[in-house]
Amino acid sequence: MKQLVASDLDGTILARDHDFNAKDLSVFKMLGENGVVRVVATGRTLQSAFRVLPDDFPIDYLVFSSGAGIYCWKTKKLLKTCHLGYKKTKDVVEVFKQFHVEYTLHHPIPENHLFFHPEGNDPHPDFERYLEFNHPHAEVINGSVPELDYTQTLAFIPDIDTYKAIEKQLSGVKVVRATSPIDGVSIWMECFNTEVSKANGILEVCRLEGVDAINVSAIGNDYNDLDMLTTFKRTFVVGNAPDDLKRRFTILKDVYQAPLMDWKERFTSF
Repeated sequence: MKQLVASDLDGTILARDHDFNAKDLSVFKMLGENGVVRVVATGRTLQSAFRVLPDDFPIDYLVFSSGAGIYCWKTKKLLKTCHLGYKKTKDVVEVFKQFHVEYTLHHPIPENHLFFHPEGNDPHPDFERYLEFNHPHAEVINGSVPELDYTQTLAFIPDIDTYKAIEKQLSGVKVVRATSPIDGVSIWMECFNTEVSKANGILEVCRLEGVDAINVSAIGNDYNDLDMLTTFKRTFVVGNAPDDLKRRFTILKDVYQAPLMDWKERFTSF
């Protein structure tokens, strides 16, 4: 039966300030040779993924922006997009304003690396780092939200209690918790269309490729991987994942120690 392997990117097979592990790349190549569908499912935008994935990276599909878009790696074609939209974005912004958190509003795919943001009086340190890193793509707004078919919002949250309080006030959107890839600690809140998830993106690839969901293996490292980790049966987290995730899922070696190779050697017959 046809199989599919989906892996998160940052913190799972790609460590900060490191290249991909050659052993992990060899596993992806071996899977392709054996007819296994290979998917990277990431929170990165399409343009951000392009920065770290070379054209010949050995995968078949990229599920990006946490499932808001699907891209065929072989044909270099955008297959599907799902946006939050203007009205829902305005509603989310009103909640963010109540809690005085910094946020960004991302343009429609494939330009969702571009974003608007308000000018904060006392900005979250990770928000400042995010702006510094993405300065060429940022545009300041003051007052009303420009009318645009937004892909998502991103808020920088000071603590988990504030996160939970904001989440209670939001409705009609998909809320995703993520750990900042910039400092590895700060809490991010991403809001998407309710149809968006890494799991749904992978399921769409399953439909395209004729793969039964029971034959999916998924590997992640953080809270934004939870929907795919809880949707599929064969799920794993790497050793650098938060402790509460490691208590729930099978643990592989950490991102620096070739977790894909660890998975292959322990859980496959290839």
